Amino acid sequence: MGAFAGIAFAISVVPLGDVPGRAASAPLSISIVGNHFVDGAGRTIRLLGVNHTSSEYGCVDGFGYDDGHFNDGDASAIASWGANAVRIPLNEDCWLGINGQPNSSEGANPPLTSHGYQQEIESYVADLNAHGIYGILDLHWTAPGSQVALEQQPMPDQDHSPAFWSSVASTFKSNPAVVFDLFNEPYDPTDPRSGEDQNPNDKISWNCWETGTTNGPAGGSPCSTAAYDENNAKTTTYQVAGLQTLLNAVRSAGATQPVLAGGLDFANDLGEDDSGQEWMDHAPNDPLNREAASFHNYMGEGCDSAICWKDTIAPIAAHVPVVTGEFDEDNFDEPTCATKTPSTFDTDYMNWADSAGVSYLAWGWIVEPKNEQAADGCSAFYLIGDYTNYTPAQPNGVALHDHLHALASTSTTTSTTTRSATTTGSPSSTTTPPGHGHGTGGGSRKPPVTLEAFSASTGSDGMSAAFTMRSAQNCTGALTGETVNSYGSAERTYRKISLGAAHFTLKAGKAKTVTLNLSKAVRKLLIGKRSLEVQITITLTSPQNRPAITHHTVTLKAG
Repeated sequence: MGAFAGIAFAISVVPLGDVPGRAASAPLSISIVGNHFVDGAGRTIRLLGVNHTSSEYGCVDGFGYDDGHFNDGDASAIASWGANAVRIPLNEDCWLGINGQPNSSEGANPPLTSHGYQQEIESYVADLNAHGIYGILDLHWTAPGSQVALEQQPMPDQDHSPAFWSSVASTFKSNPAVVFDLFNEPYDPTDPRSGEDQNPNDKISWNCWETGTTNGPAGGSPCSTAAYDENNAKTTTYQVAGLQTLLNAVRSAGATQPVLAGGLDFANDLGEDDSGQEWMDHAPNDPLNREAASFHNYMGEGCDSAICWKDTIAPIAAHVPVVTGEFDEDNFDEPTCATKTPSTFDTDYMNWADSAGVSYLAWGWIVEPKNEQAADGCSAFYLIGDYTNYTPAQPNGVALHDHLHALASTSTTTSTTTRSATTTGSPSSTTTPPGHGHGTGGGSRKPPVTLEAFSASTGSDGMSAAFTMRSAQNCTGALTGETVNSYGSAERTYRKISLGAAHFTLKAGKAKTVTLNLSKAVRKLLIGKRSLEVQITITLTSPQNRPAITHHTVTLKAG
């Protein structure tokens, strides 16, 4: 079993004193004492900050090592928010210089090299450290064999991942102000929460996660799983490198800094069915006792509720530090987001984490183009609106910026909870009837748009749904949907799952079929259950008529 096998959990967590800003009176360094991080002066700290995405994909897309903002000015802007940590996603191929990466296919000049990639990361970490910010180096994109690392894989690969950590740890072993995040988001592709693979030979167990073998420390046959390409198509089967193998590579290189180990289900499941015992039983055995748990927290995941944080994350935090490597609430401000209900998820979680002594870093410190925002919809996760003033973006950037500033201006204990305004308007999910809200004027005298016909069918590939509609008037419309029932892990229910959204126009008296590409979560449910009851909401608007909102409950069936 792992380093923490057999430990009984205490449910209560003692709040830990910390200051989110830099440690000014001692050289910047970080270590672990008991269940908390300490700085060079021995003071308890937490890692609070952001993920600066782009270094995982820029080098394989061929336009640069990153987004062009891995520099001192960027570090200064992050520090001005009150952050003290930045997580940097790395690409296995680009760091090692394998499989033709990095490449310069999109005009990078001078041409990109692995040496240049490494220097870029070293330079950026130095810039961060100079502003009192710790760097968290994260193995984010990997791929086995000759496959190019173009996306997240289920687990580290034995082919390259240990060599990656040997090199990274050797490079940074003399820098006491960095932390090593062993693998971004491990997952079992055969788990319906995480993937759609129905081959039992591809299963990832907690033993595989720990040691890369079927029986954990007791050995057994090596674990293998499936690799995928950027379109989520299976490519090959590869041998898994367990997190213990990666930790050993770090320590063998002479690096003594803290390491992070994320759980399964994209680092959201740390043992949610047994109060965190799975993570504690299988945590890699660190001879230096400098390991922490990594937890990723997004809405719609199995552990996205205060109940799960208390029952699963708090018991682990009573024994080792917990770092929320990524978190964000859905971006309800995006036009293509299926629901417009404001949320306090970010603030609620940060308040809870403050009280439990848990660290957190939001995703992602980048400006996202408008077309990408529209495509991502509710999952448009970006913290800044520009690179000139680094303006906090709604909702996640504003929530984090305001919360960190509030922490800096209040007591230095995490038991103080400061709520910051993350959205405007009422959080109520009650719908205002068309023509009866503010600003409707005399519109209530207009007749409503009339939906004369509606029918639904599922595409033969199970990836989409088709809705045929006819209106009595020329109009524009928006179609959204969600499951009738709530879904989550194990016996718990958590939330209704969004189908996505589609926008369309109708001509009076003319039937039109609108295709909605189903969200990945809904496709998984549909594959597993073969049929799914959903509620469709259609909003029709026309200059000559009052808006009309209609709801239709239909059953989608797998092809």
